[in-house]
Amino acid sequence: MKKLLFLILLLLITANLFSTPAIASWYTADKKNALTANGEIFDNNALSAAHKTLTFGSIVKVSYGDKSVQVRINDRGPYIEGRDIDLTPKAAKELGIYDIGVAQVDIEVISEPEKPETKYLNGNETGWYTLQIGSYTNTKNAYAVYNSIKEAGLKPSVEIVSDGLIRISVKYVQSYRLESVMKTLDEIGITEPLVKGEANPYN
Repeated sequence: MKKLLFLILLLLITANLFSTPAIASWYTADKKNALTANGEIFDNNALSAAHKTLTFGSIVKVSYGDKSVQVRINDRGPYIEGRDIDLTPKAAKELGIYDIGVAQVDIEVISEPEKPETKYLNGNETGWYTLQIGSYTNTKNAYAVYNSIKEAGLKPSVEIVSDGLIRISVKYVQSYRLESVMKTLDEIGITEPLVKGEANPYN
């Protein structure tokens, strides 16, 4: 009996070591065939999620009470302050937080691929890259980032994406300039842009 209690206690301690408290919500696309940050078509019925930093293709276990669901990271977000992970409607329903909308959960990274799983072209194949700086809900903040990039001698690009988010990128960076552009961004405090392969604009 003591051995059984010890094993149960050990399992609980181990679980706590690898799980992290987080605030979860759910989201959906505002238009048909909308793309996730890794280039896949957003699917309400997929068990997937958005996270700010985890590698695309990571499998994450999300637990709420006695329920849990495993989701695959294929998008970036959430962009609302205080939230850590955005689930698809299907994942939220399986977890039991769909009607609540926002809930405190525990997340555990089950696996993380060596290379991001993305539908975008490999930059090494084309010699061109796009550096996605970030998406902003606050126009003033977006303008400040845009202006700082422009003053640094680069050419920022602005897109309005889902829910009025303002996405700022530096597009069409050739491979021989990638290191210097990254260094310039780092000097103005932009240290981790999302680097994506880009199609050759001259083809």
